[in-house]
Amino acid sequence: MKNTTFWAGTSLFNFCIVGLVGVILRSKILFDLPWINYLNLLDAHSHFAFGGWITLALLMLFVRELLPELYRNKSVYQWILGSIFLSSAGTLLTSILGVEVLKDFFSGLFIVTSYVFSWAFIKHIRRAAVTKTVYLLSVSAIVCLILSSLGPITLSCLHALRSVQSVYYRDALYIYLHFQYNGFFTLAVFALLFQKLYPKIQKENQGNFYWFALSLCLSTLPSLFLSFLWQAPNETFRVIAAAGSILVFASVTWFIISSLPVLKLSRFVKGPLRYMILLSIGAFVLKMVLQSLTIFAGVGNAVFGDRPVIIGFLHLVFLGFVSPFILAYYTQERILNVKVKLAIHAQIIFIFFVVCNELALMLQGVGAIFLKSSHWFSWSLWVISIGLLVGIVLTFVAVMKSAQFLKTDEDEQELLIN
Repeated sequence: MKNTTFWAGTSLFNFCIVGLVGVILRSKILFDLPWINYLNLLDAHSHFAFGGWITLALLMLFVRELLPELYRNKSVYQWILGSIFLSSAGTLLTSILGVEVLKDFFSGLFIVTSYVFSWAFIKHIRRAAVTKTVYLLSVSAIVCLILSSLGPITLSCLHALRSVQSVYYRDALYIYLHFQYNGFFTLAVFALLFQKLYPKIQKENQGNFYWFALSLCLSTLPSLFLSFLWQAPNETFRVIAAAGSILVFASVTWFIISSLPVLKLSRFVKGPLRYMILLSIGAFVLKMVLQSLTIFAGVGNAVFGDRPVIIGFLHLVFLGFVSPFILAYYTQERILNVKVKLAIHAQIIFIFFVVCNELALMLQGVGAIFLKSSHWFSWSLWVISIGLLVGIVLTFVAVMKSAQFLKTDEDEQELLIN
């Protein structure tokens, strides 16, 4: 794909902005910053994290890794990625400034762009030489990306109608988060992972991975109803939610069974990159187990009613599962060159503070459940947010150095040829 390094660098630069906004949000909790509107900044933070970092990176990798060269170099994908960046940046700025009309415009542009990408990608992936497992996961991921737009569309309608039904607001938000986190993000990660793994694993294990992928895709829709249990729904909703919980648990079980025979491949991965991959896999397993357990009232009420637990779960997926995978993928594909020592240090710092962040949020959530709190949690999370920002910024700097090294190597090879 053309301009891979540019889009990877852009996505990582956006990740730096996400980290910076996160530090400001944590600072707002501790310090008197009257010129900052916390809710506006929080809205900007979440939208840009989803669009400017994760979605831009995943869609770029989808085009680069899954499509034939004939299609991956089409200019339409360059325009789409540019529109994704523009709409995400526009939403970031207008959310911070509180300009609702422009914010709605850029949000709408992002949704329309995602529809255009979905149409083009599904049309082209049908002609790609990918396995049925990768095809299933990639197309399902794109379908979930489309379905997630129902959340913001519903929220816009509620705003327009001036509805005060908080139930609908929360349900619309959960629809968006579910199809992003448990749908698009998760399925896209495994589509990319299996695209790389399949040539290296035995045929019988490929069958196990297919059944894992199938159960994971099938679980996406019924497990949505787990998000509706907080409002004491009728028995029909509970039955569908129970089916979703069973499918989620079945899929993670299939994943563990399928992964055991191929763990020996991890010996080829050295240094912090190996721990980045293990962090991502561990976060995925934990996320799936917690998601399946929300069928039980005690766990469900904690997840959907305790703010630190909610934030912890969202960060578990965003920082623990998806972001390390993308960073590891960039590294493995030499978009981020592991020969740069700074990249190794950046990975260590990032992994350390991701783990610290989850532990702090978990302890804060447990404290909230037992009606015990401490100001030290806020200070700890503030320090951790700074540590995460340092790790992300160093990663971006390492990518820029990697790009320079790769360009130097290409120039030297060209000189030798001439």
